[in-house]
Amino acid sequence: MARTINEIQRQIVDGLRNSHPDLSDSKVSEWRLWTYVVAVAIYSFEIILDLFRTEVNALTDRITPGTTRWYAEMCYRFQHGHELLFDEKTAMLYYAKDDPDARIIRVVAVAEGEAGLSVKVAKFDEAGKIIPLTEDERYNFAGYVDSFKFAGVETEVISTVADCIRYRLDVYYDPAVPRTTVREKVKQALDDFRISLSFDAMFYVQRLVDAVMAADGVVTVDPVSVSRQGADTEGFLPVTVMTELYSGYFNYADDCEFTLISTKQ
Repeated sequence: MARTINEIQRQIVDGLRNSHPDLSDSKVSEWRLWTYVVAVAIYSFEIILDLFRTEVNALTDRITPGTTRWYAEMCYRFQHGHELLFDEKTAMLYYAKDDPDARIIRVVAVAEGEAGLSVKVAKFDEAGKIIPLTEDERYNFAGYVDSFKFAGVETEVISTVADCIRYRLDVYYDPAVPRTTVREKVKQALDDFRISLSFDAMFYVQRLVDAVMAADGVVTVDPVSVSRQGADTEGFLPVTVMTELYSGYFNYADDCEFTLISTKQ
């Protein structure tokens, strides 16, 4: 983790004082200015190293065979209608042709359970709405998963109708931003959040709030009520902190509501 500029400069100053006790004590002396310049350069380098380490760790976690991220990444590579081939030289599975249009999997959620791995997937329709796979697509995808999964690992492929999230939010906004602008930004933020869930199939109320708060003009958000309905429930169940999405994805209920309230009210 990168040190602060002050920490770096303090270490440089202490080291110079130990080796050169005759240096000026003035805080505006030239040598102190140079220690600050060097400290900023070192700080910038340490920040770059931290970012590089984070990126490498994320890539390693995703491509390391057997991790849930790796399973999710492999699901995205499925090409419907294409035969999966085996390379005897490299012992790797591959497609003869790279066809982006055949990659129908757009939403993936991989979860570990007592019985094995649960792989929840969905696709987009022509209008961009998230929908389940057809029976034929689900059958072919299940065969694809069986071909690359680890020996002895039980997998269950689920592609069913979306869970339904119902919310009621009080959104407090800055009156300096036009109300119509805030409303459009909040709608866009809610829709972006719907299609940006992570691969663990978990819905977090706080992340919903954070997504809305990121919209221009929004000051704070009060989640008055949030509930979920899925294929595993008979009706809407309240969600206070988090819940697992049975289908791995969700759509909003038709009666969702958010109320814009000026911070000046």
